[in-house]
Amino acid sequence: MPLYRYKCPTCSKQADLFRKIDERDLLASCGQCGFAMNRQLSAPAVRGDYEGYACPITGAWIEGRKAHQENLRRHGCRVLEPGEKDEVIRRKAAGEAALDHSIEATVDEFVETLPTAKREKLIAEVEGGLDVQVVRN
Repeated sequence: MPLYRYKCPTCSKQADLFRKIDERDLLASCGQCGFAMNRQLSAPAVRGDYEGYACPITGAWIEGRKAHQENLRRHGCRVLEPGEKDEVIRRKAAGEAALDHSIEATVDEFVETLPTAKREKLIAEVEGGLDVQVVRN
């Protein structure tokens, strides 16, 4: 349905209304003062195609609905269904948490196997303010 702009001749309030083409000349009442609004001549609103983006797989520039659909087909991908993106984020977070736990267990095991003198020196450095961070790329 097209979008039409109407303006009240009394209070100058404007409103945009979706109407069928055959209903475009029906009078619309002003929500502010109640008088009949007149249809205004305005530029058509054009809805653009898909915004361009870099393909996350190849880096190639994809622009437009047709190119987007072809790119999905070429790589065996599809558009995510509602709620599916949240599930992907949840699974990724669970995987990250499991990896963090595994790293911590490995570090604990390594520290336990250190000779006593080295372990005590490491503990003293950490207690003295040594900032230890795990950085993954």
